[in-house]
Amino acid sequence: MPFSPITEFWVLFFLSSPFWHMLIVSRSAGHAFGKCCLILTFMVAWTVFAFTAVTTQFDLAFLGPIAPARPLIYLSLISLMAYLARNWILDSGVSQHVLIGLQLIRPIGLVFVFEYYRGTLPGIFAHPAGWGDLLVGCVAAYVLWRFWQREIPTFWVLMVACLGLLDFASAFFFGFTSSATPIQLFSFEAPNKVIEYPLGLIPLFLVPYAVVAHILSLSQLARDRNADQAKTTV
Repeated sequence: MPFSPITEFWVLFFLSSPFWHMLIVSRSAGHAFGKCCLILTFMVAWTVFAFTAVTTQFDLAFLGPIAPARPLIYLSLISLMAYLARNWILDSGVSQHVLIGLQLIRPIGLVFVFEYYRGTLPGIFAHPAGWGDLLVGCVAAYVLWRFWQREIPTFWVLMVACLGLLDFASAFFFGFTSSATPIQLFSFEAPNKVIEYPLGLIPLFLVPYAVVAHILSLSQLARDRNADQAKTTV
């Protein structure tokens, strides 16, 4: 049974969110026009790569035996690049309101639950991934609302990041172990096919970018704390 057209629309609707978010981040960080274009060019390139990989699976050939782990491989590469470039991206500093803002798209994960009830995804994956995403999105919304015109306390920045990263860890674990991989533990009668189009765009593009937003949020928190310590010593 193919995924629903509603699911395709829902995923593609949110696909542009990271571009708008990174544009806002770049402007908040005081980047020059050329630097903004460079960041967005990289994002466009990654989007084209991820979209083509999901729709044609051309990357399976060169990944070979490690192909089942490609979502984790790509996530690790993008996360490492974001971490190494964190100071360059943040530049003059960015408000936590902006950095946490991307997590508002997390309820997109409810499409997993929707597809579970259609019989296309196993519940062992769909429920923790879908409801976990909704929880993170709601917590992010609450934090942004509660501290709308105030600085977001460290506790709440860490809360959003920890919940968000734990949710992804859970989703990847149950995603791998319910798919036709060497470490499959569940859903042998109907293996998970979340990596197929259009749902595959979530782990291959939207998840890496959401993790990048968490990395930048934690990095900005560290920058702010170091700046406060420097003021105290002076």
